[in-house]
Amino acid sequence: MKKYIYILASVLALTAVSCTEKLDSVNQLGALGTDPFYANANDSEADALISSIYTSVWSQRINNFSQMTDDVVWNDVYKTYNNDTFLSGPISTCGLSFTTLYQINYKANMIIERLADDTAAKKRVIAEAYFMRAWAYYYLIMGWGTPPLVDHVLNSDELQPSNGTADELWNYVQSSLDEAIKGLPSKSGLGGQKALGARVTAETAKALKGKAYLAAGDKANAATYLKQVIDSGKYKLLDDYSALFTLPADWSDEYLWEYNASDSDEDMRSTEARMSHSNYVWRGENVVTPGGVHLTGFNQGYEQDFPSKSFYDFLVARGEIGTPRQKGNVWTFEEAAAKFIELAGDEYKDSPNYEGDNVNPLLAAGMTPEQAGMYLLWEGFVQPALDQCQGYLGTKYYIWHSDMYTATNDKDLYSKANFPVFRYADVLLLYAEATLDSQAGLSAFNQVRTRAGMPTVSSYTLKDIQDERRAEFFFEGERFWDCRRWGIDAEAFKEVGKYTYKTLGDPSTYTVSVESEIVSNWVGYDSKYKLFPYPTTEMTNNPNLNQNPGW
Repeated sequence: MKKYIYILASVLALTAVSCTEKLDSVNQLGALGTDPFYANANDSEADALISSIYTSVWSQRINNFSQMTDDVVWNDVYKTYNNDTFLSGPISTCGLSFTTLYQINYKANMIIERLADDTAAKKRVIAEAYFMRAWAYYYLIMGWGTPPLVDHVLNSDELQPSNGTADELWNYVQSSLDEAIKGLPSKSGLGGQKALGARVTAETAKALKGKAYLAAGDKANAATYLKQVIDSGKYKLLDDYSALFTLPADWSDEYLWEYNASDSDEDMRSTEARMSHSNYVWRGENVVTPGGVHLTGFNQGYEQDFPSKSFYDFLVARGEIGTPRQKGNVWTFEEAAAKFIELAGDEYKDSPNYEGDNVNPLLAAGMTPEQAGMYLLWEGFVQPALDQCQGYLGTKYYIWHSDMYTATNDKDLYSKANFPVFRYADVLLLYAEATLDSQAGLSAFNQVRTRAGMPTVSSYTLKDIQDERRAEFFFEGERFWDCRRWGIDAEAFKEVGKYTYKTLGDPSTYTVSVESEIVSNWVGYDSKYKLFPYPTTEMTNNPNLNQNPGW
C-alpha cells in the first residue's frame, strides 16, 4: 500500500533524479514503500539519492535570493512594494522556496534514517545528507525565523507541527553539521577539489557552521570554525576577481563548493550546472555581449537584472572604478562598447571572443572606435531601449563565447563554467566580522581587498565590513541577509521600487540616456519584510503554525 509523505501539508515527491544519472529502480517514489530500496541500495544508488538533493539545492540556489537586493534594478522587484510582495514575488513566491527547502530536509532524513552505512561510499552520502539538511534549515531560519522543526521522517500523526524555537532550530543546524564534519572528506590540499568532484567537504561544513553561528549572533564560535577553514591552508582566493564564474575558475581553490558543468560538447546541457545564455545574458533583442555568441535566431538572452545606479555610485565613492572587482560586476555602456574594440585587437584573433570581423568593417566605413562599439552593442540600434536599466550592465555572470559549448541549436547556449555556491572570500569576510578589528581579522580583510584591486588598510570597522561585502558579493544572494543581520535593512531598502527606468540608445549621437518614472501607489519598505510569510496552503492546513508578524 502506498503511504505518501506529507511535510507540513505539502506533498513531497522523492524525485531521485541525478545530475548525471536517473534512479529508475525506485518503484514507489515519495512513498514509505521505498524503505527496502534504501536498506538494500548499492553505492551507485546511494550516490543517486544524494545527487537528487544536490539537484534540489541547485534549483533553489540559482532561482532565489539574488534578487533580494537594493543593488539591482529588476522588473519585478521594482514594482512590488505597491502590491505587498517585495519578498514573495521576486523569488517565484515564498511558497516555492519553503516547499523546496523542506523537500531537501525530507530527502536528507530519508537517507540518514534508512540508508545502510555499510560502505565508505554510503557513509559519505549520509554525511552529505546531514550537511544538506543543515543547509536547508539555515535558509528556512533566515527566511522564516521559527519554522517547524522536522528532525525526522514524520509519521501520519505528526503532520501539523508548530513553530520551532530559535535555540532548537539553530541546534539542529549545528548538530547536523557536526555529524557532517565527522563523515565528509577533506581535499588533499591546494588544487585538490577536482579529485573529490563537485561535492561538499568537511571544510564546506565548517564554513557553513561558522556562517550559521554568526547569523545566530555567536561570534566566538563563528570565528572558531571559520579559522579552521583558513588554517587548513587548502583554500586561497582566485587571482583575478573578474574570472570568477568563468571557465578558468573551475576547481579553483576559492570554491569551497561548486556545481560542475562538464567540458564535453557531447554531454547533455540540461543535466549540467546550466549557466544558461538565455538566463544570464543581457536581452539579446536590444543589446549584444562583446565576446559572446552572436547567432541570428538563437536565444540570445532574457536577463532583466541590471545593476542600479546606487551600486555604481557606491563603487565610485570607494575608488573602485577600473579595478578587477568593478569590471567583474558592472560595466557602463561606454565600457561595454569599448570592449568590442579591445576584442578586435590582433592578440584575440585566435580566440572565440574575437570581434575584429564585426568591428573592422565599421571602422573602414568611417566610424570612430567609440561609434563602432556603441553600434555593435546596440545591435545596429534596431531596438535601442532596455527596460528597468539605469545605464549599467551586469558582468558577474558574464558568459564569454570561449566558455560556451559548441552551439548547434538553442539548447546548447550554456556555459561550461562551474557555478560556485560557497566562496573562500565569504569565509575571510565572515571571519573578519566575527573577530572585528583583530590582527587576524585584518589579515583576512586585506586579502579580499588586495584581490579586488583595492589598497590595504591598517584597521577596519563594521561599516568597512558592510561595504566590502556589498562590493564583493554583488548579486550573489547575500545582500538581504547581510543587511538584516546588521540591522540596516530598512535604510538600505528604503527606496527600492520607487521608480521604473528605461535606458535609451541614440543612433544620431551614439550615446545613452536614462528615463525614470515614479511608481504609483509605492509604499516603501515595511518592517514585516524582515521575515517571509508562511505560504497560504501551510497556514490553511496547519492550525498549529503561527504566521510571521505583519502577514
